[in-house]
Formats: sequence, structure tokens, C-alpha cells
Amino acid sequence: MKGLSRHLVFFSICFSLIGETRSGNGDECDIDSDCGPNAFCNDDDHCECETGFYNFYPLTTTLSDGCLGNCDELGSTNQCEGNTQCILTPQGFGECTCPENTFGPPECRGDCESSLQCGFHGNCEGGKCVCFPEFEGKNCDVKTTSMRPRGNLYVLLGAAALPLILLVPAAFASSVFSG
Repeated sequence: MKGLSRHLVFFSICFSLIGETRSGNGDECDIDSDCGPNAFCNDDDHCECETGFYNFYPLTTTLSDGCLGNCDELGSTNQCEGNTQCILTPQGFGECTCPENTFGPPECRGDCESSLQCGFHGNCEGGKCVCFPEFEGKNCDVKTTSMRPRGNLYVLLGAAALPLILLVPAAFASSVFSG
């Protein structure tokens, strides 16, 4: 019995090693529906990503999670178009996005993608913030001074002169009629 138990232990270790080697990354399948989204069962009975989709093994597997990412090489990669870079999302798959502070994939050259990036003080037109009057800056976040001394002086003088303009004709008319 002692020899038999040694052989059983040896065979169980061998079969477990063979099973681990064969299992690879746990993506065995019999049919396409065994694989996750954007993956198919290849001729070797392993789930494989469809063209243009990637998984991030070991975070995601083609069997359970499928191939949700559009890249699997982090940073600048030829998997992403233009100037976009591959980042790892919190969900565990790669996504091609513009680098920080740029918008407008795939070129990623603009300052804005929508008017929200213009700080409610301008409109996003062609990837650039076009600021409303009295605002400036890359994101229209700097208020310009609107003090115009001459303009304010004219308003002040106009306000002071208005009563005089109204009183002079009234005084002239009363002197003519009382005369």
C-alpha cells in the first residue's frame, strides 16, 4: 500500500501539472457562445479576441469578460489612432483616449471638445474656446477689466447735463411769455 500511495501522489501531481499547462489562461471553449463579448472560439478551442478588440489578461479573460478594450499596450501605441494613447480603465480594459488637457480624438490638438470646457464664458468652436466679451484665456477663465474711464465719464457728464438741458428751455420760455 505504501508504494501504491506514492504512485497515486506522483500521478495526481503529474495530472495537475498537465492540467495547469493545458489550461493556459483559462480560456477553453467548445463554441463561440462560451466566450465573452467580442471574442470567438478558435480552432484550438480557445477564446480569441475579434480583430480590433483586446483583453487585459490577467485582469480580464476572453472566456469570462470577453474583449472589451480597443488596445492592450499602455501609452503611445500603434493600436490607437492619431495622437491618442492607451490607458487602463477602472473596468480592466484598454481604451484609446486623448492625453490630459487635449481633446478631439484622434488628433487630440484642441483645447475643448464642448463648451463646458470653456468655463461657461465662451463657446467651443473647432477645438478652441471663443470667449464671450470680458473674458479671455485658453478656457475663457480670466475676466478682463471693463473699466473704461472715458465711457464712464461721458455717462456721468450726460447724467449731470440732462437736467440743465431740460431747465434752460423752460427758463427761456417763461422769460419770453412773461416779458
